[in-house]
Amino acid sequence: MFSRGSEWREWDLHIHSPASFHWDGERFGADKARNDFLIDEMIGALNDAAPAAFGLMDYWTFDGWFALKMRQAEQGAPALLKTVFPGIELRLAAPMEGRLNAHVLFSNEISDQHLRDFLSRVKLELIHQPLSRDALIEYARYVGADKLTKHGFDKGKVVLDDDQAFAAGCKIAELNVDSYKEAIRQVPGGRAVGFMPFSTYDGLDSVKQMDHYAYALGLFESSPIFETRNADLWAAFCGVETEGNRKWLGNFQAALRGVPRLAVSGSDAHRFRGNGSNDKRGYGQFPSGKRTWIKADPTWKGLLQVLKEPAKCSFLGELPPKLERINRHKTFYIDRISVNKNPDSALPETWLHGTEILLNPDLIAIIGNKGSGKSALADIIALLGNSQQNTHFSFLKRDRFRGKAGEPARQFIGGLSWLAGDPCTMSLADDPSPERVELVRYIPQGRFEALCNDHVSGKTDEFEKELREVIFSHVPNNVRLEALSFDQLIDKQENVFRARANELRKSLRALNEQIVDIEDQLHPNVQRNIEEQIKLKAKQIEEHAAIKPAVVEEPTAELNSDQQVTSGRLAEIGVALEQLKIDAKKVADDRRVIGRKQRSLRNIGERMSLFEKQFATFVSEIGDDLATVDLKAEEMITLSVNRNVLRQLEQAVVASDAEIERRVESANKTEAALMTEQKQLSEKLNEPQQKYQAYTQSLKSWQVALEAIEGSETEPESLKGLKRRLAQINELPALLAEKRASRREITAQIFAVLGEQRGAREALFAPLQELIQKNSLIRNDYKLQFQAKLLGSPDAIATNLFGAIKQNIGELRGEDESFAAVRSRFEKFSFENTADAVGFAEEIASLLAESAEKAVNGVSGIRALMRKDKAPSEVYNYLFGLQYLEPKYTLLFQDTQIERLSPGQRGALLLVFYLLVDKGRNPIVLDQPEENLDNETVVSLLVPVLNEAKKSRQIIMVTHNPNLAVVCDAEQIIHASFDRKNGARISYRSGSIEDGIINRAVVDVLEGTKIAFENRGQKYH
Repeated sequence: MFSRGSEWREWDLHIHSPASFHWDGERFGADKARNDFLIDEMIGALNDAAPAAFGLMDYWTFDGWFALKMRQAEQGAPALLKTVFPGIELRLAAPMEGRLNAHVLFSNEISDQHLRDFLSRVKLELIHQPLSRDALIEYARYVGADKLTKHGFDKGKVVLDDDQAFAAGCKIAELNVDSYKEAIRQVPGGRAVGFMPFSTYDGLDSVKQMDHYAYALGLFESSPIFETRNADLWAAFCGVETEGNRKWLGNFQAALRGVPRLAVSGSDAHRFRGNGSNDKRGYGQFPSGKRTWIKADPTWKGLLQVLKEPAKCSFLGELPPKLERINRHKTFYIDRISVNKNPDSALPETWLHGTEILLNPDLIAIIGNKGSGKSALADIIALLGNSQQNTHFSFLKRDRFRGKAGEPARQFIGGLSWLAGDPCTMSLADDPSPERVELVRYIPQGRFEALCNDHVSGKTDEFEKELREVIFSHVPNNVRLEALSFDQLIDKQENVFRARANELRKSLRALNEQIVDIEDQLHPNVQRNIEEQIKLKAKQIEEHAAIKPAVVEEPTAELNSDQQVTSGRLAEIGVALEQLKIDAKKVADDRRVIGRKQRSLRNIGERMSLFEKQFATFVSEIGDDLATVDLKAEEMITLSVNRNVLRQLEQAVVASDAEIERRVESANKTEAALMTEQKQLSEKLNEPQQKYQAYTQSLKSWQVALEAIEGSETEPESLKGLKRRLAQINELPALLAEKRASRREITAQIFAVLGEQRGAREALFAPLQELIQKNSLIRNDYKLQFQAKLLGSPDAIATNLFGAIKQNIGELRGEDESFAAVRSRFEKFSFENTADAVGFAEEIASLLAESAEKAVNGVSGIRALMRKDKAPSEVYNYLFGLQYLEPKYTLLFQDTQIERLSPGQRGALLLVFYLLVDKGRNPIVLDQPEENLDNETVVSLLVPVLNEAKKSRQIIMVTHNPNLAVVCDAEQIIHASFDRKNGARISYRSGSIEDGIINRAVVDVLEGTKIAFENRGQKYH
């Protein structure tokens, strides 16, 4: 019995013996002693050769097999340590140049009589006789001299010499192909299989299949085994697509009726031992290194098992990939597990004492009835492998095997040996050490259920943590930024992006304030108010015109000399006073300039102080990065602030202001003096002159009042100022459009930063995505995709908006209607480009503006919708600052986001991660992973995962499901049983599924006995 189960072994199913007519060496003769010597030499060569199983393919005869069997039955014969199957090499009549070679392979348990019956059923062409030595002699004598001469024989000698005739018959004879196929079918018990050479010497590919379609197809259908040394052909027979066979695989498989075939390469050795060259090959020496590897027990049942799924269980080449992996990573494969009592134990019960199991490096299924010790073995392997999942142990826990004071567990010592590395030994009462490395990854049933179900209920986020842990394991060390977790890495990597976005949002806030101000000015009431004020000013001017002083003509009478001097002086005073008014206007302008300068200087000073603080923060934030690259901030960037220039300007402005005050004071004194003098001089004039002088002064006062009403464009309350404001309002729509365009640009820049942030996060998945792309199962069947997307929630957006905006008009009337309005607009955009991001913000802004206009006809902006103490700029900052979008990673499994997966899909996804995506090479132990999965999910999802995963790591699985143990082709089945009556003994029997005893256990335990299985089968349609 092969307790380790199905293992990769070399098989050489095409060798010859001294009984073959073509043999390079001494042949069997009449001397039995000499024949025994040759058989013993043959046994020695078989035992020394690497293959575990051989097919003895002598031409036309079973004599070599009969001799080997007879010698093995004799006392003193050397033991044959390898499996040898009887076989025969034949030639078939075929529509081709040369003769078509054909083999038949038989069970090593077949009776001699059945082999003789086979010979009696195959018929030679031409003479239609059963195959025998006499028939071959007759065939040679039947053919013409030309045929014999072509193959190097003399007709006369063939007629006279039986040995010559036999040799000629062996070389030129051909069998009827139908008799060949029928003879194989007649072998009872499935103990014979057709074995056709294909691309080897005189193989079936020499037949022009399109010209002789029925002939070729008949042999395709009757042959489960083909011989080839071409890797693409091996794959094609197995149904596996390669680069080399892609173009013709479909037609090839159609010829095979879609049924895979086992393709092998035999040594075709015609000597016991050779030098490995193609001309002198001995047993197990394959041409061109094209070794045949088969993963099965070296038995007839093992071979039949391989015929069912040859792609999984056969390989052509130097070494199967799994064996290459094992040889490179022996420290990751458990070799055996043992459990024994302590030497000083007095415990009467047996329990696990004496357990010694050799473990297969592929998939191991632990089966057994309930309470038989299945989970016990899984817990013990996990404990010895230092798994930290001990809280989920189902056997090694307080209320079971670790009862009061840890009994009886403390009576037992477990041992775990690896293919390489130090063994692990522990008391079964101890807990795993948190300080030691976890050598085995254990997913017990309790842990599996918690991960799958608690995530749905919201109790924990352990499910997502597990996924993130696997993702993080694929991030290269040079990218991790010394982060200890995925979340830490995200936080470190994206600080710069967040800072850049915040700076842009600062600019956006200032711009939105301007936009809101313009929108407020565009309110219809503002324009109406200004127009009313203009009308009022016009009325004031009209009324002012009515009180314009009546014209007084300048007197024409001549003045005396004193009056002339006085009149001249009054004229000069008038000019001087007029100049003072002009100067006063200039002083007012100068004062406004000084005021602006003072405000600007204060702003500059405050912004400089703020910038100094920001620079200090910046230097502090990059301190760790600078230290990492051994740089100092001052080596790259320095900040130089020169406040002297600012102080000098401030002093100059203060001096200018003082000078203006001096000028104003001087002008006021001058004006007062001039007006006093003007009054005194006016009294010296005659009455006509006094009236004229009074008139000119009244006219000037009236003109001053008129100018005050008309004002200037810089005086907002004057007529000209109001008209300028009205003109500016007419210019505001164009200015508003310009400001909104600037806002769109800033929003686009914010989106670009978020896009870079998303891209950086996506780059973290690159190694994992590359792994997925290389694995067709994950890529095509499971459609597993990692994506970094800019995601937002329409409901979250609506909640934020309606915290500031009333819901009482238009589409925004009512809670449900308002949320639906936002949601419908959100769903129009994918947010995968700038146009979508800007478009959504503007569409929501338009929705709000339209609702506001319904509230106040002709209104611009959204102020009419604002709640108390809320400003329109807050809404604009939120919308156009894209504060609702955030780069997030999402995982799609079969086109469904992880949040929407069923518990069963979550379970399958977890196993995809653990088995296919997880970088760990450690053995993985699964305790009943099917518990959360329906049978359809088990077959469609879990079975392919396990089949793929076992290619790269050792998997140990407790299961009740035949789909996992049988359909997954577990290389080793461990059957657990518990004998409560005889010392409470837990025992384990292991082997491959093709092993008879194990096979019956699988049927009884997983199918509920064969009778129950067949009963169910009869009821299915």
